[in-house]
Amino acid sequence: MAIETLLMALFLILLVSRLFGELCQRVGWPAVVGEISAGIMLGPSLLGWLHPEPVLANIAELGVILLLFSIGTETSIKRLYHSGLQIILVAVIGIILPLLMTGIVAYYAMALSPFAALFYGCALTATSIGISVSVLKDTQQQQESCSHIILGAAVVDDIVGVILLSLLFTFANDGSVAPLPMLKLILTLLAFLLLAPVVGRGLIYLLRFLSGHAQNLGYEAVVMLSLICLFAWLAHHVGAPALLGGFSAGLALSRQFVSPWQRYLQNPFPFTNKLEHAMQPLTEVFAPIFFVYVGISVDLSQLAIDQNNLLLLLLMVILAVFGKLLAGLPLQCGWRDRMIVGCAMVPRGEVGLVFAQFGLQLGIISNGVFTELVLVIIATTLLGPVLLKRLLIAKKNA
Repeated sequence: MAIETLLMALFLILLVSRLFGELCQRVGWPAVVGEISAGIMLGPSLLGWLHPEPVLANIAELGVILLLFSIGTETSIKRLYHSGLQIILVAVIGIILPLLMTGIVAYYAMALSPFAALFYGCALTATSIGISVSVLKDTQQQQESCSHIILGAAVVDDIVGVILLSLLFTFANDGSVAPLPMLKLILTLLAFLLLAPVVGRGLIYLLRFLSGHAQNLGYEAVVMLSLICLFAWLAHHVGAPALLGGFSAGLALSRQFVSPWQRYLQNPFPFTNKLEHAMQPLTEVFAPIFFVYVGISVDLSQLAIDQNNLLLLLLMVILAVFGKLLAGLPLQCGWRDRMIVGCAMVPRGEVGLVFAQFGLQLGIISNGVFTELVLVIIATTLLGPVLLKRLLIAKKNA
């Protein structure tokens, strides 16, 4: 992509996403709905001014990494730990139900091969952490107990998604799956999530010491962005989604961070507060680019428009939504909190799109099936935040 093309693309993305986001907020919808809609309008589905490009995809991924960093700074590890069993319950149900329901329909109604139908179902097991938690932040309810269940379950979904993607990739290339490499991948992901925040906290103490010798302005923003990029690279290097690296860096800044040596060290909160505030403008600029790119990835011209196909598409959306809604029902809490957790798990977002693109590149699914799958992902990504925000506002006013 030429520099002048990139500059115009960023101009359109930032301007139109801001406009649409403001309009949606004025009518009571989450800003992310407007940002995704902006991408659909600018992309090949309508105006055709922008198309999926590797450069834009990388910038969009940086946006979601920064968004997950922001989420990590407000996450309580202690609350995640105490909600452990509920998190696993929500995640497991939210994976198994969509996989079975959509996979079976894809096999029988869409006449896909067993492997392609399994892939279709796996693509709809994902949950986008960034989208739902963005709505929680908008309504200032990110510290509620159900918010920690949502975040933890979405992280588990991402880990399982990486494992499923690796299994499918191995099977598509070799025709079999080796158990030992898969076990190694699982243990590596868990070790990263446990150790990365601790290492990050140690680096923050070092950065605080060095800050006393810094002469140039912008020290906090530069060192924090460097740390986020490092952790995102490490996450990708060990086979995890890069966004989990941003989340781990955010956990290291969290006010509720707990470590064995904390009692012996001076409280770093004044410095971590500076780091967090220095990153906020960057997050506000780059995060919307990710949501717009989700919309740009859709090409409605690839969709076969006929009654049977539209009904099948509607059925897939319903199954994808209800498969996640039901995940919140077994929780030991009020019905509204159960529905909030279920709605927050509905958006598939970036993880689902990665699955879909992967299947297209390997030839597991055709262009037509890819477009239909992306539309189901987009529909859940639009419906989830709308339902979630309405429930959160109702809870807040109750």
